[in-house]
Amino acid sequence: MKIPKILLLCLFVVFAFSSCDKEDPRPNYNYKFKVNGVEKEFSGSNDANIVFIEDPNSSNRFTIFTFVTGNDPNKNAIIISLRTNVTPEFGVNYEMQNPILVNDQPAPSLTLIYLDENGKEYGAVLLQSLNPGAMDNASLMLTELTTEGSYGTFEAVAFDLNQTGELSQRTPLNITDGEFFMPNVVSLR
Repeated sequence: MKIPKILLLCLFVVFAFSSCDKEDPRPNYNYKFKVNGVEKEFSGSNDANIVFIEDPNSSNRFTIFTFVTGNDPNKNAIIISLRTNVTPEFGVNYEMQNPILVNDQPAPSLTLIYLDENGKEYGAVLLQSLNPGAMDNASLMLTELTTEGSYGTFEAVAFDLNQTGELSQRTPLNITDGEFFMPNVVSLR
């Protein structure tokens, strides 16, 4: 009879210690989108986030969206860079082809890089006004801010970043119906 009492006491102690030190569960950070009509859906890894960079010495504000999953950040990932003249606002649709001036030169206000399941790189990075024949395009909207993170939507017409030749002859990769929920990080330079 002593063995069952000792076993019961040990189980009680283990249960008591394990229930006291638990952290709050991490929200289900995620992102999903369609690639040429095929749906992709992923849980965000610990490296997935939205970084809002505020630099008081610059007229531009930067926001970097890093959507990564699993152990390999070079697969099934999307990285979006947003440049604005003011702090990004919720409910505003940011369009890549609405350029922003950087050192008095027009530049895309938004760029998107997509790494597929094999690590192949696609991007929407070219301004059509500066690159005749380019069909690159992307848009992003922040839709809701919570204490856990931000929600938003995105779309893009991207191209193989290693493809050469005439811009108008490239094969588009259509990223549609993009949605995300990611944690926020604020960085002050």
